[in-house]
Amino acid sequence: MGAALMLAVAAAVLLGGSDFYAARAAQTTASLTVTRTAVLTGAVLSPLLLLVVDSQWLLKDSILGGIGGLAMITGLMLLYHGYSVARMGVVAPLSSVLLATVPVLSDLVNGIRPGLVSGIGMGIGALALVLTSYTPDGSGSSSQGALLGLASGIAFGVAFTVLGQVSDPAGLAPAIAQRVTGVALLVTIGLIRKEKFIAEGVALGRAAIAGVLGLMGIAALQLAFRKGDAGPVSVASSQFATVAVVLSVLFNRERMRWWQAIGVGSTALAVALIAAGT
Repeated sequence: MGAALMLAVAAAVLLGGSDFYAARAAQTTASLTVTRTAVLTGAVLSPLLLLVVDSQWLLKDSILGGIGGLAMITGLMLLYHGYSVARMGVVAPLSSVLLATVPVLSDLVNGIRPGLVSGIGMGIGALALVLTSYTPDGSGSSSQGALLGLASGIAFGVAFTVLGQVSDPAGLAPAIAQRVTGVALLVTIGLIRKEKFIAEGVALGRAAIAGVLGLMGIAALQLAFRKGDAGPVSVASSQFATVAVVLSVLFNRERMRWWQAIGVGSTALAVALIAAGT
């Protein structure tokens, strides 16, 4: 497996773990408060990334990192709002697939086309996201949930695409810019809305763990983009949705439905095919 794909898989595991802990924290605390706590934790620790690889503060790349941060937080807010007005089975699959699709389309526009085997793997990866994230439970407005799912997926896809445009000399500096910009947006929203600013009690610990894992995941993703094309890296790393489902089954004793099990197997197959084709 190439270095880019290994890093993308690591990003999927870390981001999936972050999503899992954030979801657990959100069981007792407002999701926006959890998100702000997690991103703030990541921002405080983000300077440590400069010890990982040589990084340069370049204006263009810092701007790209900031745009990525705004897009990522926007995607999170749209996703969580979608969960509040419609069932997850409508919102999550659309968001996940758009997240993976936008960087692939960006590659195609720039003349970067995957090989046949890698392309099949990317298609299976998109299908795996639908299977693992679809749940029939819940109620609400399907049309509004679908729109919010599409919008959040596009926002996430833009964030991934922008991170893929960062130059190699920038190293992990844009990841720091992304976390700081995300905090700035969330703090601004916090001054307007009346939710708790920072999580408390057990939720604080879970949100902080989510923030640490999220920071490490974004760093791994940024390094993966340095070594490979945005399309395959984004599809592989977007499988964090599968990781979150597996963790929920293992530790929250949630039921894994038969189609989710197929999705988990499809994820492994997708990553294998992408590895074979790159």
